Amino acid sequence: MADNGGFGVFSLAGADASVNNPGVDSQGRALRQRRHHIKSRSGCVNCKSRKIKCDEQRPTCRNCSTKRLECDFDQSSGGRQLAPLPHHQRHRSSGSGATRKTLISPGTLEETPGPREIAPPAADLESLRLMYHFEHFTSGTLLFGPVLWRDQVMPLALEHEHLMHAILTLSASHLSYLQPRTMQHSRSAAVHLDRALSGFRLTLCGNNLARQHSDVTIACGFLLLHYAWSVPFFNVPNDSSPSIESDGLLWFASGLKSVILAVYEREPKDGVFHPYMKADHVRKFYSWSQKMDCVYSFEQNFLRQSPTRHPKPPECGYLQGCRFPNAGERLVPIFRTVDAVTRGKDVSNIMPSVLGYTLMWPSKAMLSFQDEVRNKDPAAMIIMLSFYASTLLLLSARAWWAHQRSKVMCESILAHLSQEQAGNWGQNVSKITEYFGFNRNHEGNWVVGSQSDQGSTALAF
Repeated sequence: MADNGGFGVFSLAGADASVNNPGVDSQGRALRQRRHHIKSRSGCVNCKSRKIKCDEQRPTCRNCSTKRLECDFDQSSGGRQLAPLPHHQRHRSSGSGATRKTLISPGTLEETPGPREIAPPAADLESLRLMYHFEHFTSGTLLFGPVLWRDQVMPLALEHEHLMHAILTLSASHLSYLQPRTMQHSRSAAVHLDRALSGFRLTLCGNNLARQHSDVTIACGFLLLHYAWSVPFFNVPNDSSPSIESDGLLWFASGLKSVILAVYEREPKDGVFHPYMKADHVRKFYSWSQKMDCVYSFEQNFLRQSPTRHPKPPECGYLQGCRFPNAGERLVPIFRTVDAVTRGKDVSNIMPSVLGYTLMWPSKAMLSFQDEVRNKDPAAMIIMLSFYASTLLLLSARAWWAHQRSKVMCESILAHLSQEQAGNWGQNVSKITEYFGFNRNHEGNWVVGSQSDQGSTALAF
């Protein structure tokens, strides 16, 4: 487990203390932390009306004295002095892994030992809406299907706060996809993502991982992976502009896979994820793809590779590595599916395996390939363009979380390759755009898909 991704979240030992307060936005980017201060609750009327800090000196504060105003404190507190809140009520939790005091309800404190036992978040109206949406809509669009997420994972989330926040994060992202003009959804996603990552990190610090509930850690990992997919440019550094090379999905997915695999390998046979993550699903997909007669030579036309014929399916699952580490070779089963779909063949029986294989494809990228993407190597850009174009065709009508990312990434990569002339890869770019029907608008920009198909793809899978 040498490579835990580039997000800095998944160190399994010796994690830095700063990981307890990640402070991220809805795209997983670090936020600038504001200096902590205690709000004045007993300032004078004039300072409160002007929204400035009051030094609360009596009988006349400094601001009123400077402005030669009559200073009045009585009305600001309804005729009584407001004492500052006790420290334990100003902060919901101490942030440490030791025993915490959590505010459950006004005037009620409960001590909760360790990060795993944190009391669930308060059930405010917005959280209830998000829970309802996840149960009835989002759960049916995820890998493994609604029964697992609705009937087995959601009850676990009532006892594990970071898992609940991961559920609410993904639900808010789904609503943001369905209602892009409602900014509240993206704000809710950012708030819950911050808390989900903070709690998830706590489970990975020191020896915590060995003591965690296996199903909770695996569920949280898969939920965060779905969320990273749903954001076109995830975890872009603050000093970088959104682009294919700055997107953090490859590194984030690799870290998540390492954590999930470490937990899954010791998961009890009766764990809720055990029957869903067997290697049979991937072998079934490879076996099916080998039996398909592929009319179009994707490897040669897109990637300049000889057609790949595997003697037998690889011994790998959704998490384990395969015998085919080359990113282009791992595209072959996806290419076979694209060919079958474009020729009108029924692939509904294999689509759950396609969904899982596609979701996990970024997590299996070798470090060398990740570096090539970061350095905008033309061959790596062609592979990523082929992957996202195939994903857009196969999953945009079935998986909302893959639609927007695939569309934006295709447009971004095409813009880069067009600007850089793509060296001697121009002919391959032309073949990809021709096959998938990508065109330029009147301004010369690449347009992939249409805006009208967004709402219709959200709940179909």
